[in-house]
Amino acid sequence: MRCVLSVVILIPFLLFTACKKKENAAPTCEIENPADGARVLQGDRVPVVVNADDKDGAITELRSFIDGELTGQTDQSSLTYEWNTSAAEVGMHVVSAIATDDGDKAVTVNHDVLVDTEGGFNPDLTYGTVTDIDGNNYGTIAIGDQVWMAGNLKVTRYSDGSDIPMVTGESEWAALDLDGKAWSWYENLAEYGDTSGALYTWAAVMNGAVSSEAIPSGVQGVCPAGWHLPSDAEWKILEMYLGMSQESADNYDWRGTDEGVQLMETGFTHWNVADSGGTNSSGFTAVPGGFRGTKGLFYSFGQYATFWTATGQGGTDKAWYRSLYFNNDKIYRQYNFMKQGFSVRCVMD
Repeated sequence: MRCVLSVVILIPFLLFTACKKKENAAPTCEIENPADGARVLQGDRVPVVVNADDKDGAITELRSFIDGELTGQTDQSSLTYEWNTSAAEVGMHVVSAIATDDGDKAVTVNHDVLVDTEGGFNPDLTYGTVTDIDGNNYGTIAIGDQVWMAGNLKVTRYSDGSDIPMVTGESEWAALDLDGKAWSWYENLAEYGDTSGALYTWAAVMNGAVSSEAIPSGVQGVCPAGWHLPSDAEWKILEMYLGMSQESADNYDWRGTDEGVQLMETGFTHWNVADSGGTNSSGFTAVPGGFRGTKGLFYSFGQYATFWTATGQGGTDKAWYRSLYFNNDKIYRQYNFMKQGFSVRCVMD
């Protein structure tokens, strides 16, 4: 019997561990200065300090930018650039940095930086002064043929020495009738009065005078001796001097082009941050005192400046006013309830 021997040869599989090349990691980049959200004053020289790192290679390029414009470039891992903000417009700017490594990977970092001013009067114009019965001093500015106060009124007495009723409570304010004279600080905090003045009902600012559309209004009201509350028509004179057409001045709501920013204080010390902000080219130096509603609640500090006129909306419980808004270049004209608490600017007789 023939025996067949089967030989099985097992060929072992050789297991190879494939060495996969490690993927290149992106570099890191940090803007050390200025901090994200920083506020700097126009004219400051701001050091822009950028540092980068690459854990698995080397930094081959590091660049810095201001609003997309290249300001610095190096093949090192750190970069410093001095940003002279003298020519920078007041407003938000973007400081950026891009770090690139030897594997051609890049990372971008952005910081928002506010270039601001101290605000206040226009340093290129000449101001006068006027003092109210309480001893508060206000700047005054000639705009065309008119002389305006360059600050919001904060007087607590009429020029004859009689008190203007101070009303703090919401329910007390809400209970006022059309003849209710009242004033308060915003949120009933006196520190707001230092820059934004007081808020008054229309009855308080008129002090018993009848509505006037005259030029001048002839309504001294709450204003110091020799000064008066401007009529709606007097506000139109101001607006047209700044460039508004007669047709626009006679319209309602937001009117004109850039007359509002010509009145607004520069910078964002008092105004909320906007795309550009005021120029105060007129010297008016408007600040946003907000307003008090008919139910005694406070609204929109930092956003709105609202000013009474001496002109009522005939036969109604409303009167004309002007308003400026932090993010609008125009001037708002409308009438509103006389129980509102608005700011006051007076005009010289």
